[in-house]
Amino acid sequence: MAAHICTTQSRARASVVVFFLVCCVFGSCNTASQDALPQAYIAPASVNLRPQLNQKGGNGTTVRFGEQVSILDVRRRYVKIRAKSGVEGWLDSLDLLSPAEMNRIKQEREQALRLPSEGKATAYETLNIHLDPNRKSPAFAQIAEGTPVSILGRKATPKVTEAVRPSFTFERAKPSARKQRKERAAKTGLRAPPMPSPPKPPDNWAHSWGSNADEAEALEQSTAPPKPAGQTAGKPAIPAKPVILEDWNLIRTKNDQIGWVLSRNLMMSIPDDVAQYAGGKHITSFFDLGTVNDERDGPKHNWLWTTASGGQPFDFDSWRVFLWNRHRHRYETSYRQHDLEGHFPVRVDPPDSNGLGHTFHLITRDDDGKFRSRAYLFDGTLVHLTGTEDYNRNGPKQAAGAQNFDANSPQSKHAQEGWLKRNWASWKQMLSRKR
Repeated sequence: MAAHICTTQSRARASVVVFFLVCCVFGSCNTASQDALPQAYIAPASVNLRPQLNQKGGNGTTVRFGEQVSILDVRRRYVKIRAKSGVEGWLDSLDLLSPAEMNRIKQEREQALRLPSEGKATAYETLNIHLDPNRKSPAFAQIAEGTPVSILGRKATPKVTEAVRPSFTFERAKPSARKQRKERAAKTGLRAPPMPSPPKPPDNWAHSWGSNADEAEALEQSTAPPKPAGQTAGKPAIPAKPVILEDWNLIRTKNDQIGWVLSRNLMMSIPDDVAQYAGGKHITSFFDLGTVNDERDGPKHNWLWTTASGGQPFDFDSWRVFLWNRHRHRYETSYRQHDLEGHFPVRVDPPDSNGLGHTFHLITRDDDGKFRSRAYLFDGTLVHLTGTEDYNRNGPKQAAGAQNFDANSPQSKHAQEGWLKRNWASWKQMLSRKR
């Protein structure tokens, strides 16, 4: 009896050990299968998951931008996902980003956070922030009407683009061995020979048709080689429609959100008495070049701005410096250049402690195709070119050795002097002659 009890206990212990091992094996397999599921990220600001993939399926849990999810199943363009909270549901595949796409967005955001601001702007109305300069790109956030943002860049893209495709790929299960054998047999099986080409008409076909010219012409047209698409007999080919470009701005919010918005929905925060001189062009950037104290109108500012005509692959085609005339109490143009190809960034150096003026740098592409950065000095009245150097857009600047600015040279000191100091000697000589 005692031996029977020991045998029963040993069997029970063995069964417990086997059950524990089975649980561990299946548990590890289940964990491995969960870890092997494809991963993706939510692209829009928020998406409502559908519990069932049908028209009657109601809205379920909401997932938000940047949340990591696991892909469970794919049916055409719809994907079943599982959130980290364990909730499952269906959504459109266009609302997902691949891990590579998400890493690219993070890297671009880190780079954009270091970009200098090209000016402030406000939104006319509630505006969507897109991941890319494209209307069909997911909008991951919004800015309210009147919210200030910083302008970081500009880009012109086609208004009508191709259909957006999912940025991730989901590997479906491989077909069964039986299906593979059928496909292999279909590929290696006997095929019917191709249909022979129709015979050509005889050389004397025109004489055989006699005086029936209409039928002869119809036969000639049927045997003639096909004409290119879009071209008819006696008519030129239809020209392709022009590509319409839209201007987009890369912006940064006060919460460090980086994205693209339509430029036409932004209003640059430059005073109206300066913005009125835009002449229908879009102000792409603006900078403060110092304060002027007017006894009647109070403090005013000198301004540098860049403008673009719209639909151009570069950032600006003209730039202008405005100064405030204290005697006439209005803005006047100190310097202006147009019909050029300008690129961001536009850089304005901090004001000199000696009060010699403001220095700013502009990058343009010249007629020889090279990029050059030019330094200008605004002394409060006039603008002077002080230096030119080649610019490498993919790396640091490389000095060209042409017109390098030397602050200690007599010409540079003369350029840095104010307008009154430069002309005082001639005025003094003229007054002495009159006496």
